[in-house]
Amino acid sequence: MTDHTPDRRPKSVTIYDVAEAAGVAASTVSRAFTRPGRVSPETAERIRRVAEELGYRERASVHPEVRSRNRMVLVTVASLGNLFYFDTLNGIQDEAAAAGYTVLVVDGRLNPVIEQQGIERTLDIADGVIMISPRIADSIILRTASQKPVVLINRVLRDVPSVVQNINDGMKQVVEHLVELGHRNVTFIQGPAQAWISAPRWDALEAACLAHRIPMRKIGPVEPTVRGGVGVLPSWLEYRTTAVVAFNDDVALGFSYAARERGYRVPQDVSVVGIDNTMATSVFAPPLTTLAVAGHGQGTVALRRILQELKGGRTKAPAMVVPMKLIKRASTGPAPS
Repeated sequence: MTDHTPDRRPKSVTIYDVAEAAGVAASTVSRAFTRPGRVSPETAERIRRVAEELGYRERASVHPEVRSRNRMVLVTVASLGNLFYFDTLNGIQDEAAAAGYTVLVVDGRLNPVIEQQGIERTLDIADGVIMISPRIADSIILRTASQKPVVLINRVLRDVPSVVQNINDGMKQVVEHLVELGHRNVTFIQGPAQAWISAPRWDALEAACLAHRIPMRKIGPVEPTVRGGVGVLPSWLEYRTTAVVAFNDDVALGFSYAARERGYRVPQDVSVVGIDNTMATSVFAPPLTTLAVAGHGQGTVALRRILQELKGGRTKAPAMVVPMKLIKRASTGPAPS
């Protein structure tokens, strides 16, 4: 007698089941897993949620880095015009070479549209992505991270690994140095609004100044270049302070140059502090006091994290923090009486 007992094995969930439950076409479900950048973030999230609820498992849903091994890491840089980024790039490239990976660099030129286009045109050949001070929107970063492992440098975004500077400790060093020199007020030259790190730098300086009861003011934002520093001098002249802390070294050098052109002496009339310790800081006249970050080490840490991600070590670990150290040079001196 034929056994008509029904087959109780669980029915495999197909792409069509997910499509029906999510209210989309099967082709959309396929793109959501294989090319998430071609699907809106909202739709992709709905599809992933439905697939998880239904118990859908498919090879295409495995993270792309499992299927692709070009041994290529894409690195996007906010601007190669900033000398600080070269040190970070060297750290990435040295570590990548040791691991047998090639580095492909995209220069965003401080333009989020150019940066996004560079990512979209090269992402398919990359196994992972490191973004140095990205200017693109959070949604673009998250979309990229849904396709390939991503590590951010100088930016923090939930659920995306990042490497950041210990700016709180760094600004404490700056303010303590200025206090020792007798300075009684500070101006911060703010960087561009698109630069995520600009706000944390101001917040850290503000907290350090408040701890020492030092009045402070903020001027800007300015572009993170020497030209940006030159152009901000009139704003400082409206209310002169004895010390100026700039968003980065380029801005600090530009401000110092403009101040001297107007007859102000550095540091006799105003002390100036930069951030990054780029190559030009030690040869400029006067040499620039600057808050240094281990750029090479920062790049090394980021590349190692990408390799960890590629090996399946994806975690929601907190941001990796690298130390900062104040390099004291001739651009800071005793406050004018």
